[in-house]
Amino acid sequence: ASDHRHLDLLTESFQPDFVFTWNGSSPGDRVTSTLVTAMGAKMVFAEQGWMPQKDTIYFDMKGSNANCSTRDRHWLMPNSQASQLKFYEARRLFIEVTGISRSIDRTKLDIKPFDLSKPIFVPLQDERDLNIIMDSPFKSMQSFLQFLHENLPSVTFVVRPHPKYPKPHLETFNNVRLADPRKSMFDQLADCGGVIGINSTALIESALLGYSVLSVGGSLATGTGLFFDWTPGQELSSKSLVERRIDSSAAAGILYHLLCVKQVQREDLGDASKIMRAAFFKDMVRMMEWNPISR
Repeated sequence: ASDHRHLDLLTESFQPDFVFTWNGSSPGDRVTSTLVTAMGAKMVFAEQGWMPQKDTIYFDMKGSNANCSTRDRHWLMPNSQASQLKFYEARRLFIEVTGISRSIDRTKLDIKPFDLSKPIFVPLQDERDLNIIMDSPFKSMQSFLQFLHENLPSVTFVVRPHPKYPKPHLETFNNVRLADPRKSMFDQLADCGGVIGINSTALIESALLGYSVLSVGGSLATGTGLFFDWTPGQELSSKSLVERRIDSSAAAGILYHLLCVKQVQREDLGDASKIMRAAFFKDMVRMMEWNPISR
């Protein structure tokens, strides 16, 4: 929201314990958060979920994307058989949706190292997205590809423009080729030996399929062990890529949390019984120490 003239009147009238906002990263959202916090309420930030994105949503008390509370900690897969079955069933269903199930082991998550004998898949972002504006060291896809070309000249890249930004201005590089727009992302990914990208759902999907991923810029999975996190000033070379290994158990821990705990089905938002069992609602209860039934 950019108009805050009546926010104090609204909060005084409703006296909310919590105020929800979408994303929370825009200048207007930051003003809302500051004012609401000063008035004694707490913020809840919402964003699109992951699998499938159009049907899911997640909530967080700290922020969304690179400001999310999931980052910079390691998540463990619960030891219970029920939790593991839930995760691998969700993964199996996702793999079937991709159409490349024949080449993926559905019974376990095994993150394979980068294979530079194959092309590396690069899903580009929408330059107008807040992920790029706020959390990426590269503000244009051209500068991102220039960086990859200069640092990994012997690597072949298959580049897929974002569906909402299908014609970015890109120069021609001898080791970069555009993906065939007639093929799905997952068909393109099946021929590749790893993934490099900026904060994107495609990076999480690729890790779920067992690909090593190098993530540029901040994201909700930064510091969790799901990706190789690259920040400006770090070395990036063919040697550093192939020598790195992702701990598959650490990757499974954060993926379980995102898919099976954090995200909520949009269709469940109208069902109070399901929302009261959701992780974000339990966080709200703990923060306020109130009994939702009595309210």
